[in-house]
Amino acid sequence: MKITIFGATGRMGQLLVRRALDEGHTVTAYARTPGKLRVTHANLSVAPGQLDDHEAILEAVRTADAVVEGVGSESAATRRIIGAMDTAGVKRLVVVSTCSVPDPADRPDLKVTALVRFVRTMAPRPWAEVRSAAEAVRASDLDWTLVRVAKLNDQPATGDIKVGHYGQGVVGLSLSRADMAAFLLGQVTDETYLRAAPAISN
Repeated sequence: MKITIFGATGRMGQLLVRRALDEGHTVTAYARTPGKLRVTHANLSVAPGQLDDHEAILEAVRTADAVVEGVGSESAATRRIIGAMDTAGVKRLVVVSTCSVPDPADRPDLKVTALVRFVRTMAPRPWAEVRSAAEAVRASDLDWTLVRVAKLNDQPATGDIKVGHYGQGVVGLSLSRADMAAFLLGQVTDETYLRAAPAISN
């Protein structure tokens, strides 16, 4: 498949790029700072551009089969990506989100509530942006999946990924970036969570 990845130069993004290439996909990595991407491959194209550049974003998604977006703390960028996908006729969108985004299937969870309250107090703008981005995704006509995670770490991949909703006794708070990358890539072709917002953890 042809996959365009936004947020490709971050720690998790680079793991995702590598994994996608290792599994035989053709990857376009959209990068504000291309020099930060420490991956080279015959099937990798780097698309330099800013998140407010409509034309560059459109060009990056034009031939994609799917898009993975990891810039949820900038809701305007999410809206531009959605608009570009609509223009290009690309339907599959997998989005990195957080526990700050609620889902109707969630149940009360003291640890999650405390973490969200902390984020809202200490980082109100990112808290609001990720929620706004999620609203834009949910309101779109795309085949979307919002992948919600509470805390990422740099532990090795375990392959043991719990999927569910907060407060139901299945999903915890922490997840390795390597496992997050694996799950995101899997969602590109898996329709289990189509137009849904699963929470995941190790």
